Amino acid sequence: MSPRKWSLREYRPEDFTGVQELFAVVFHQPRPPEHFVWKFNENPAGRGINTVAEDSGRIMGHCALMPMPLRIGNEAVRGAQGVDAMVHPDYRNQGLFVALYKACMDRAGAEGIEVLYAIPRHRSGTYNGCVHRLDWDHPGNIGAWVRVLNARSPTLSSFSHSVRIISLGLQFMPIGKSSPRGVDIRMERPKENEFLTLADQVASSWPAGACRIDRSADWFRWRFDSASQRHYLWFSAYRDGDLKGWAVFGVNDWGEMPVLDMSGIDAKALEAVTGMATRRAKELGLAMLLSFTNENNVARALRSCGFFRYGSMPLIVHSLTPRTLDGNIHLQSSWHMASEDLDAF
Repeated sequence: MSPRKWSLREYRPEDFTGVQELFAVVFHQPRPPEHFVWKFNENPAGRGINTVAEDSGRIMGHCALMPMPLRIGNEAVRGAQGVDAMVHPDYRNQGLFVALYKACMDRAGAEGIEVLYAIPRHRSGTYNGCVHRLDWDHPGNIGAWVRVLNARSPTLSSFSHSVRIISLGLQFMPIGKSSPRGVDIRMERPKENEFLTLADQVASSWPAGACRIDRSADWFRWRFDSASQRHYLWFSAYRDGDLKGWAVFGVNDWGEMPVLDMSGIDAKALEAVTGMATRRAKELGLAMLLSFTNENNVARALRSCGFFRYGSMPLIVHSLTPRTLDGNIHLQSSWHMASEDLDAF
């Protein structure tokens, strides 16, 4: 097929329908318009940096960087996550993907963003284009965990045969233990100040130079807002009146598998709240839960509740600044990532 004549430009509001239609073609599922608006227009860290590829008035490609506040060591840094990179099947193998990403990176640098990150699939267009063509680095991977709740569900068809066979047995494993003595678990979202206090306590246990999302009050309100269309269900664990751990999973209306996230400083409370969230997901008839983390204490809680690690997602990063940051973004050990840091959560 002869190359198409396409051109790149910044996203405009009138491109909304075209981008939504492209998403449905590329990812084989529709996406609520409210989610797009929440992601790119209501983000307190800034509006999305979106670039589109156009051919004769039709949107054939799209790429975006979603601004994200980062904490690199003790320093607040403007960052962005690469999301929603997609090219129409008829326009692939023409260099369009790399051109879209490069245009977004140039705009991000001009706007003062210093660090980019993405968590794509291995050997995806994003991974290959960014790492092999655009000088992004791959410091390491984020562990991917799964807890099967109904191994005969057609939802599992996208997983490998070996994963499905293992799942047949694991679905009958006990889902954690009952709440330990002195721990009060509530099926409710923690208060904003409780969440942020616990987040600071968790972060204080990490070594100097840690790299992470900067969890502020504005970020908390936006990240878990109902406008995301994720329908989050919360579970909070308290000891002596203080929040010690939480778990949350989101169920959406456009076909993605539900993802579980959790955090805490009390191992027993973290295990108990993870178990309660998992049991509730099973009661709701969900086929499975996914979770992503490179935190050892969270991995232990997942394992205790019948999750098993089935793979990983690559963390890729790129620096847009010549200055020396307070942490080394090119080291896997520097990064502390969780499900809530992924676009799929």
